Amino acid sequence: MSRVARYHADRTNQKLYFARLACQQAEQTDHVQQIQAYREAAVFHLHGAMLAFLQELVRYYRLNELQPTLKSIEEHMAAKGQVSPEVSVLQQLAKDGFVAELKRAYRMCQYAPEPKEPAPEEETSSNLIIKVTQGPQSWLPDVKILREWHRELSHLIDGFRNEMVEF
Repeated sequence: MSRVARYHADRTNQKLYFARLACQQAEQTDHVQQIQAYREAAVFHLHGAMLAFLQELVRYYRLNELQPTLKSIEEHMAAKGQVSPEVSVLQQLAKDGFVAELKRAYRMCQYAPEPKEPAPEEETSSNLIIKVTQGPQSWLPDVKILREWHRELSHLIDGFRNEMVEF
């Protein structure tokens, strides 16, 4: 039985493929709202790929977890006296790597950004400088960043899969 069939890796692969398609669509349109929709879709699919890979890990390690998280997998493995190297790497990336940035972007897609209080204008020379303001989509990663996250996540998952052996 193939690795994809055995651990249901097909869903992870699908989510990575859908993220790549969303990036392609964002690059091929000029309509601002469509670009935002495709970029958000890419974020959702990349996040979904992370969740699908966690399900792969649960199946691989034969854990009983329906909605796995890094913490729940770590706890289940600790109860069995084992450590998952994949979880250790992902936890580090979730603290200060591209996974942390992806999770932040996913959270931002879920909620409207907090409106900023208008600052009173001061009569100083700094008013002569044109200030660049953040647009309503400034929190949303551009396609270049999304493609980089896709590449990093794909390589990471492929590397994990190559190292996973039956125990």
